[in-house]
Amino acid sequence: MKAMKKLIALCLMASMAVALGGPGIIVAGDSDVETHLTKGTTGGSAPIVKVKWEMKAGTQGEDDSTAEGAQFNAPMVWGENMNYEVCAIATDPNGADDIVGVYADIYYPSDRPMHTSMDPDEIDNPSGGCGAFIEENTLIKLDKEEGIKLFCDDIRTNNENLPVFTSGYDYDEICGPTGELEKETAFVYCDEKSLTWEDPAGDYKVRVFAQDTAGNSSVVLENYYEYLPFTGYEVDFSEVDYGEVLLNVHKKISGDRNFDPSNSDRPTVRNIGNTRLNMKVAQDDMNLGQTSGDWNVEYDARVGNDEDDWSFYDPFGYVGETPGSGDYTTLNEILDLSETEEMDFSILVTKWPDECDFSGGMWLDASYAEFDTCLY
Repeated sequence: MKAMKKLIALCLMASMAVALGGPGIIVAGDSDVETHLTKGTTGGSAPIVKVKWEMKAGTQGEDDSTAEGAQFNAPMVWGENMNYEVCAIATDPNGADDIVGVYADIYYPSDRPMHTSMDPDEIDNPSGGCGAFIEENTLIKLDKEEGIKLFCDDIRTNNENLPVFTSGYDYDEICGPTGELEKETAFVYCDEKSLTWEDPAGDYKVRVFAQDTAGNSSVVLENYYEYLPFTGYEVDFSEVDYGEVLLNVHKKISGDRNFDPSNSDRPTVRNIGNTRLNMKVAQDDMNLGQTSGDWNVEYDARVGNDEDDWSFYDPFGYVGETPGSGDYTTLNEILDLSETEEMDFSILVTKWPDECDFSGGMWLDASYAEFDTCLY
């Protein structure tokens, strides 16, 4: 009995020690914790866009270059699009559910014109659209696991210099075990976009911001992605048949603006790249040879139908040879973005040799042409 009383006394003493408190005392039981809040009068704090990036559509954070930020190749095919995604990670001090939308505004390059008309008589000199607003898009929220895999696993591991961060945020803060993606206080938002084959190469501005239920907007996070330049063309003909040619008489072969491979007698060329270009041409002598060091044949070619655009050139060599870079003649007319134009050719024979097989080769190429300057 005395032992029992002693035990009870010791337990009472321990309870008193807990009640009295002291450094390092851990209470294993009910505790009183104060709580506080502040009545909202302005709709709460604004959301925050922590990071944003662009990537090729349908990929896990890929682009077409190892350089910082995003770079995309043109499709290199007439009528095709380059598809990409704009993504961001947003949070809100009042809880992720307070975010009603994450939006991306996209703009054309500011230092070059875009298309203002597809009219063949107007397409040569596009002068508008420099830095023009393309559209605003609402980004779609990804679920937790999908967002973590995309940003924290794939992009961080394989393409870490793709995103741009708001100051104060980085991979560790966003992706850590106690980061906001893991705690679901922030989410990844993405939406697919596209550029056409004819949209100009250059730097496209993307501005992303978030809004909450009270209409508060985040600070805009802005960056650029590059639509990499591709200079390319296609023609609807595989041969130029000069037909019957008379001595010292120019024989002309006229093209048209109707791109139709089934009608290759009327040569046509079109720009399938995202830069302006000049066509280049080289031809051999078609076995017509030389007399006293002078070629027995002369050629002319042009893009379009302006009489001043004819370019004269000699053969670069004999049948069986192939041209080098210095053997091409650059034609005058510039093919603008997605422009379709006729190609005209002419031949002048100044002396007939003893040969009877007058056939040879023509080689076409293209070179980059500078964009027009912005007029407004």
